[in-house]
Amino acid sequence: MILNKKHLGKVVQLKNSRLNTKIDCIITEIKVNEVSVVYYEKEIEELIYKTLTEEDLIFNDYELKLLS
Repeated sequence: MILNKKHLGKVVQLKNSRLNTKIDCIITEIKVNEVSVVYYEKEIEELIYKTLTEEDLIFNDYELKLLS
């Protein structure tokens, strides 16, 4: 998936390929080689901020699927 500034604020599903988990997130920042997302973690009742690098996506550690 190629992301650009028009995807800011959009909802994506973040799939962790190693742990086989899926989380719905909001894209908060897009840089040349990074994408930052935020999601709510129910177990600890906190917002979690995560930055994914280009390598994370290229080597299939994570997958992003646009939901909105």
